[in-house]
Amino acid sequence: MQTTRVFDEIAKAYRDGLRGVDSRGGTRSTKTYSALQFLVFLAVGLARRKLISVVSETLPHLKKGAIRDFERILQDEGIIAGALKDDARWNATDCLFTFAGGTVIEFFSADSPGKVHGPSRDILFINEGQNIRWETARQLMIRTREFIIVDYNPTHEFWAHTELAPDPRFRTIVSTYKDNPFLTPAQVEDIERGKKNANWWRVYGLGETGQLEGVIYEFQQIEAMPDPAGLVRIGGLDYGFTNSKTAGVEVLADVRRKRLYLDEMFYGSGMHNFDIIAALNAHGFPKGGPRLYADCAEPKANSEIKLAGFNVWPSDKGKEITFQIAWLSQWELFVTKTSTNVIHELRNYLWDTDRDGNRLNHPIKEYDHAMDAFRYAAFGQLADFRPPKKTTVRTGKLKR
Repeated sequence: MQTTRVFDEIAKAYRDGLRGVDSRGGTRSTKTYSALQFLVFLAVGLARRKLISVVSETLPHLKKGAIRDFERILQDEGIIAGALKDDARWNATDCLFTFAGGTVIEFFSADSPGKVHGPSRDILFINEGQNIRWETARQLMIRTREFIIVDYNPTHEFWAHTELAPDPRFRTIVSTYKDNPFLTPAQVEDIERGKKNANWWRVYGLGETGQLEGVIYEFQQIEAMPDPAGLVRIGGLDYGFTNSKTAGVEVLADVRRKRLYLDEMFYGSGMHNFDIIAALNAHGFPKGGPRLYADCAEPKANSEIKLAGFNVWPSDKGKEITFQIAWLSQWELFVTKTSTNVIHELRNYLWDTDRDGNRLNHPIKEYDHAMDAFRYAAFGQLADFRPPKKTTVRTGKLKR
């Protein structure tokens, strides 16, 4: 097992008999992966059966994050031969894996009251604790017999700072991308490009507690999209490929109440036009019906997707982005819990700043793929700023 300093620090705290660790760090610092490696290492070597719980804010977030990492670790260590879903030891219904010695690692969301207030466990891992309420975390902790791990990006001060850091039973681990020896030079370069935004760099580059000031959109999470009857249905598409993501977002607009509902259709790198068409079909976005607004800078791609039957319209570049964001900010925003990449971008989509921390009149060029797709759709369809037709008044002398 190839491990990092974060793994070693967690293991040492466990051996020292501490109550737990609060592991804060920047992006790609291995804090989540190392915690899961430690739990697998422990589960394989335990002499008696134990229950280990991994908890995050929603089940979709777990499936696209911790469970995916867990599967990779099991594969790397030869514990499973193929996909997790094909292994008899994985209970997909309850999201739990039973090791040979009887130890179980279970995954559940913090929005499951029966699990949060239910039976106790031996070891607890709260993933991305900054997105979980203190009362929920407290209920989980008091039902944990032995050891607790909490990891988070220190975007702002919350209960990990006030309740865990001052507690001598807990050890604080601070990590950054420099603790991850497995990053490629391109990944390091992408991270270090964030230095231009001091606030972002403090949190995600240096792993220091900050405050993500200037978050552009406020939003609420919902279980599912509402019934589209009576609502305006729109799609948005932003292109990327190698170093940026291609994002597709579906929007339902309740014009009367000024509410926008967002659902992630797809989000990924290396997507060709045929991949995008397949993803639109898989999501069920209708052909020949609702408008699909796509980046007007890619007319060839737009034409190919239109030939596949979708009602593609070029995005509106006539108004500057600041104006469009200001217009969209007048609407209430609701996002499905399954839209994990959209939610991640919304939480990190900030106004840019100069070197002195003064806010600039444009957003940072990070976390903007789904945000651009959303903006293309909602502004393109709903903001009708077409000027009225001019009336020509003819003057002059009558011909005699």
